[in-house]
Amino acid sequence: MVIVSGSDKASRYIAQLDEARCAGRWNEVPELCRKVEKHASHRRCLTLTARSEAQIAAQSPQRPSTASSASSSSLANLIPPLQLAVDEEVDHAQDAFQATVCLGWIHYVLQEPGLAIARLPKDFAAVASKMQETSMSGWTRVCIVKGAFLKGWSQEDTGSLEDAVRTYRSVLPFLSDKLTSATPQFRAWTERLLVRLCLLSDQTSNTREYISSSEALQIFRYWALYWDSAAKAHGAASADGAKARRSAWKAYYDTLSDILRRGLPYEPESGSSNGSSEKHSISSSNRLLQHAELKKVETIYEGLLLKETLFPKASETNHEIVSWADSVMENWRFLCGSTWSNADLGAGGKEAVGRGVLDILYRAATKTFHSTQLLRYLFTVHASLADFDLAIKAYDSYVEIITRGKDRVEKTGEEDATIDDDGTVLMVSAEAIRLLCRYGSMKEAEKAIQISLHIEKWLEQSEHIRSSKSEAGSVNSIEMLIEPRALASAYAAMGISQAQWARYTYEADARASLQAKAEQYLRRSLEPSLQDSKNIDVLYALALVLAEKRDIATAIKVAKTTLSEETKQKTSVNIGGRISAGPAVEFGRERKLIPVWHLLALLLSAKEEDYAAAQKACEAAFEQFGDPSILFGEEEDNSYRSEHLKEIDGQNRANSGIIDQMESFEKMGILHVKMTQLSLLEEIEGVSVAVDGCDELLALHARLFGDTSAETSSLPVPAPAPSTMAPPKTAVGSSIRGSILRGRSSVRSAQKLTPSTDPTVTGPHESNLSGQPITAPSIQVTDEDGSHNNHNHHHLFHHSKNSDGQPGVQRSSSKLQKRSASSLRRKSQMDAEQAPDVPQLPEGINTNTPTQNTTGSTGHTRQTSLSGSTRKSIENLDRPLRPIPHNMPPTSQPPPSGHKDQPPKQDTRLPGPFPNASHVTPDPYFSRIQARRQKVAMLVSIWIFISGLYSRAKKFENAKDAAKEAFDLVGLFESEITRDSCSSKALAEKGWGGGKSVEELWADVFATRGQLLLAQELKHEARAEFERALQHFPDHPVAIVGLSDILLDIYCEVIPLEKGSKNLKKTFAETQHRLAARDRAFGLLSTLTKLGSGWDFSEAWYALSRAYEESGEIERAKKALWWVVELEDAHPIRDWDNATVGGFVL
Repeated sequence: MVIVSGSDKASRYIAQLDEARCAGRWNEVPELCRKVEKHASHRRCLTLTARSEAQIAAQSPQRPSTASSASSSSLANLIPPLQLAVDEEVDHAQDAFQATVCLGWIHYVLQEPGLAIARLPKDFAAVASKMQETSMSGWTRVCIVKGAFLKGWSQEDTGSLEDAVRTYRSVLPFLSDKLTSATPQFRAWTERLLVRLCLLSDQTSNTREYISSSEALQIFRYWALYWDSAAKAHGAASADGAKARRSAWKAYYDTLSDILRRGLPYEPESGSSNGSSEKHSISSSNRLLQHAELKKVETIYEGLLLKETLFPKASETNHEIVSWADSVMENWRFLCGSTWSNADLGAGGKEAVGRGVLDILYRAATKTFHSTQLLRYLFTVHASLADFDLAIKAYDSYVEIITRGKDRVEKTGEEDATIDDDGTVLMVSAEAIRLLCRYGSMKEAEKAIQISLHIEKWLEQSEHIRSSKSEAGSVNSIEMLIEPRALASAYAAMGISQAQWARYTYEADARASLQAKAEQYLRRSLEPSLQDSKNIDVLYALALVLAEKRDIATAIKVAKTTLSEETKQKTSVNIGGRISAGPAVEFGRERKLIPVWHLLALLLSAKEEDYAAAQKACEAAFEQFGDPSILFGEEEDNSYRSEHLKEIDGQNRANSGIIDQMESFEKMGILHVKMTQLSLLEEIEGVSVAVDGCDELLALHARLFGDTSAETSSLPVPAPAPSTMAPPKTAVGSSIRGSILRGRSSVRSAQKLTPSTDPTVTGPHESNLSGQPITAPSIQVTDEDGSHNNHNHHHLFHHSKNSDGQPGVQRSSSKLQKRSASSLRRKSQMDAEQAPDVPQLPEGINTNTPTQNTTGSTGHTRQTSLSGSTRKSIENLDRPLRPIPHNMPPTSQPPPSGHKDQPPKQDTRLPGPFPNASHVTPDPYFSRIQARRQKVAMLVSIWIFISGLYSRAKKFENAKDAAKEAFDLVGLFESEITRDSCSSKALAEKGWGGGKSVEELWADVFATRGQLLLAQELKHEARAEFERALQHFPDHPVAIVGLSDILLDIYCEVIPLEKGSKNLKKTFAETQHRLAARDRAFGLLSTLTKLGSGWDFSEAWYALSRAYEESGEIERAKKALWWVVELEDAHPIRDWDNATVGGFVL
């Protein structure tokens, strides 16, 4: 029999008591205390403390808000003996310390924070250091953490927040190596301490002044470390405990969000950085780590929130879920804004971030009941991801809930705080209209009109309620306050919808009224009372509407106002308003003004054909950026790389320019400006001069969009025969900045131009050539045959319908004369007396572009891209390029958690509900095939434009080669479409986001080929091409006009009925055929002039007048001719819709 000594039993019972206390088994404590007292009577302080703790735990497992008088008195009775025991304990310091903490716990439960602070040690870090000198018991470790929490909480209660933070942080070094072997009580008190410290470290709360963001991150990371170590030990926590944990993770997320939004320095965890010595690599790596940490915290908090939150009743709102959605959306706006790149976000880039936000919103919707806020967010994110159909469905659901809510308010007379206010509803509806008009077509324009009618109805109801004289207290006596800028945004959207529908409507009589209504709404949006009278987006839309109404003079005034300094430094709301709010973009205002400068150039070309002033406006669109390197960056040999390749390399080149930050629509707008410049150059200096700029146009496309053929080769499509045409060496080697920002002295006035019909005469612009022809892709820019050089070739009309690439219809000048020479002389005299048509650039902009020094030659800046030295340097490149193809007022909301006032102080650092005028809304993330469609359509239009230039220059072989390039592009794109879908519907529909359908692209190509054959007087061959164009796209304007002219020539016997036939003897059948040709031409033209694509197409109206004349309807022919004159008097050199890709929306 083994005899155990009393000291051994005492040690064993003391250890068991310590273990029971650490495990929280308070029911075992009294019996163990009895045994310890029996075998170790000298440990009275230990047993007294343990019994007191058991009593406190039994009476107050959680601190009550108010304690009963009986329990308070019983706990108060424990204080004197405990205090006496502490004073008498001299041998066991740990027992005295445990008793001291127990006294603090009693004062904490009794809500006596001042006494608790006085009772507990001043410095827990020193206590922990001293205790570690000896063998520390488990409960002593618990008491160190427990005491720090009790004192910190008591300091919070007394308002000493800074002292509380200091107390909490003092024990963090002690905790660092004790998490893995922690006992239940140690974990419980550690968790309570860390939660409080996390809440005080929240950088969005009013306690942020006591701790820096970097220190806060260290604390939060320690909380995450504790969470990972205690993950398996976490049982079913109480509701209060679960909420506390969520609040700690929410504080962590809010702090990371604050660092993101304010652009504060982010310090990754030690060892996380890759240690790269390059500054850019470090920055990119840090951003990857920052996003990864944000995503990790986001996932954990969302999981806890969804797990622990119940579905609300119909009359309730899950405010925590809604607040969570707010935070996620705010971060999404920054991560997917201009300050972060795809490379900063890792795999998937910004699109993956958007998809993740969508998943979060849909999961949040499972914990809410008819949340208008979540539907609004779903609409916004779906739109940003180019899920336009889903976005509109979300909007329809949003409007349905809003309408039901308003009806319920009218019936019950009680306001519903769960639905958005009127201002927010108007802003969302305005954004929906903007979306439909910018990225949609006819069907979407009709939907926009319906939304506009809803807005008009809502505004009328608001006016009625405001002016109602019902009895006090009823709903009709409530004055409905709508934010002025929300009203301005609504009126602007309504105006845009009317103007957009005017382009598509079949009702010719309604078009003028639609345009007038659009002007009325847009002007109302600009009223000073609505606080947004200098909105660039609305002013541009108004100028474009006035241009389409042929009120050129007023449109020019509006465009000049838009370009003036008055619109600078003005916070303005775009059509997106709060939905598109985001940080200001570098040179954002200047980027938005490029389409305005382009529109001004078109207006000036329509104003008595003031081409010189229009050319200056095009130049000003780029000169406003100052030094060309700001816009285009520093040139390098391998600068023509696609965005995809740049992202793979992970390179943000130091030589990149503003154009590298632009979206596809902006880039296409720049290309349209260049095409307009060439059209103006054709009118000023002749077509032979304009064709020299074709290589520059192709080089600019390569600089903006990279190598399109490289993108094609990476697609999983059948391998068609690729284009074997080499890129123009002058295009790759020429200076992009020099080609666009050419000196104004290079544009010679029309009065000084003396065109020569002698093909052997070479203009001064060719004097610096090295005797070699400059090669474009299978297109000879310089003269190979003198017979091709005809400077006197002009169009009857200086514009062409769909002139983004289609040449106008040529015909004999005897049919309709242009303005007389006397009218042109009067125009010149009037212009000399008027003020300059082009507004001055802002002060401080350097307009002295360095293009004159690009090639080392002087006096011939326009031909810098054709220099032999540049051509030679490109020929020697090692790597040749491939062919170039709720919002309520803040004071009415309750203060957020952790804030004592409303609005919170830090809100001044966050973007307001209305973006700055320099905010540029990013384009949606289109699908691969849709983005490809946009690029292909743009490049096809460029090749067709080039073909038209060569055709008018009588260089028919080169024009044919350009048309073949367009033909090959469309064929390749068609194979890509059929690879994705075998339905013919996929070829006929263009989808959302601009671009053209495959069928329309084929029609453009065949119409171009028909125009080229017409220019060579091959009318029967041209007829076949026009017929093929109409087979693909029956409403193609240029094909209809070209075919109708040929049909009328057949009727008038200008050409025989069939090719090669001779009109020796008329037969009845032949006469019938000619009558059928005339009637078919009349039917085609009559339909075209009623369509939105042909109502202002003067060549269609001229051809229709001819059909009337041949049919004997002289009066109708006269009316058509007068309409032609009216259209031509106010028609620009290129169509109005070329000003920007987004129509009336910037």
